[in-house]
Amino acid sequence: MLWSKLKQARQSLQEMGIYGVLMILQKGIGLMMLPVTTRYLSLQEYGVLESLVVIFSLCSLLEISAGALPRFYPECKDASAKANLISSSVLLSLSYGLLLAVVAGFALALVPLEIFANLSLVQLAAVAAVIAFSIALQPIMMWLRIERRANCYFYLVVAQASCQVMVTLLGLQQGWGMDAVIVASVSANALGLSIGLWFCRKQLKLKLDLALSKLTLSYQRCLIGASLALFIMHGLDRLLLAEWLGAETLAQYAIMIKVVEATAMAFGVLESWWLPRRFTVLQQSNGANEVCVVHQRLLLALMLLILSAALFAPLVLKWVLPVEYLGGIEWLPLMLLALGFKLATAVTDIGCYLPNSPVWLPRINALSAVLAVGLYYLLIPSWGVWGLIVATNSVFALRFVLFTMMSLRLQALPYKVLPLLAALLPPLGLLLALPFLTPSIWTSLLPVIGLSWLLAWGMQLIKPTVHFKKAYV
Repeated sequence: MLWSKLKQARQSLQEMGIYGVLMILQKGIGLMMLPVTTRYLSLQEYGVLESLVVIFSLCSLLEISAGALPRFYPECKDASAKANLISSSVLLSLSYGLLLAVVAGFALALVPLEIFANLSLVQLAAVAAVIAFSIALQPIMMWLRIERRANCYFYLVVAQASCQVMVTLLGLQQGWGMDAVIVASVSANALGLSIGLWFCRKQLKLKLDLALSKLTLSYQRCLIGASLALFIMHGLDRLLLAEWLGAETLAQYAIMIKVVEATAMAFGVLESWWLPRRFTVLQQSNGANEVCVVHQRLLLALMLLILSAALFAPLVLKWVLPVEYLGGIEWLPLMLLALGFKLATAVTDIGCYLPNSPVWLPRINALSAVLAVGLYYLLIPSWGVWGLIVATNSVFALRFVLFTMMSLRLQALPYKVLPLLAALLPPLGLLLALPFLTPSIWTSLLPVIGLSWLLAWGMQLIKPTVHFKKAYV
């Protein structure tokens, strides 16, 4: 019995490691390619590409079946039911993806945004193809994860990423400009979809279960609504920035976004370990204390990552990027601060997920989205990028406060409030002050001081007052 449990735990850790590495590979490939792409593309071209990335992100939030698969998979009692579920999901995503691609293509051609005005018909067709392929691929990738086919998932992601890199490099060397990245995206998604269909070929059949599709659509629309509210807070801002301040400014902002996303990915590895099991731990004896200890550690780890990024990212960027791409370095500390508020919310909002009808999730997100749009239109035209940064920090800070207060109201947790504030507020103040200080050797040492302070005070929060086991086994 003990050996069986150890073997199962080892398998889970191996899978978590594989998925963590692949997540970094999928989402970090743009960051890894920066030293190359920035030497071949102008600021204008890079800004247009970043706008297309925002469109791809929006369309991925509108996917129609992958998010519902984990919900309905446990109800499949035999192989036939599982085949019916994946077949219906794939067929639904294929047809929906084609429709969404056509709509997106026409929208980009007709929308009155200057940044998309110069896209050719071939480029619009390629963008539509990326959307269609990626939407159809999502349920397949989710299915491989649900069925714990980590080896298949690994081969698919590695093949897709390798294709993206090789075609991009080849196209850039041939002088294709930003078309190299677009063609690479079409090729990589087409290859990924082909491999995914091959891996699932024994379960797939040309049959669409209308009743199951109706259930999927009903469930998925709730997820789409919540995702769209988040897109308004983190996505729409870049389109407005490009329209009001130009593609070059967006390109400089996008470089800093890559650093922010890399920091989020590093924290995402910890989230992938904790978030799926936090409710189970909470239900155990002394569960509230265990959850509280983990949350405090996660908040410390988050601040540690943010300060490290503020310290080391500017040094690395100045070393690997052309000078014209470095105009946004002074924005980075406050962009990282906004990320901190966003990720901290994902830690402390556990109570909001406990009710059978978690009504506070859409309510707070909708309120935050409305506030975000108002601040964008008020501050960006007047203050430029600084206005956007003030808006995002204000929205995510308020969202963090609202979610935390509501969560504690629904599920009390015994946080060590004073030690938490003592550990986190001074480093937070340093991040706020950095953009307004004259650059010098002393200002570059401020993040080091913040890290030292955080580690010194954090010892009171890292060591639990009682012996906890269940959260870590």
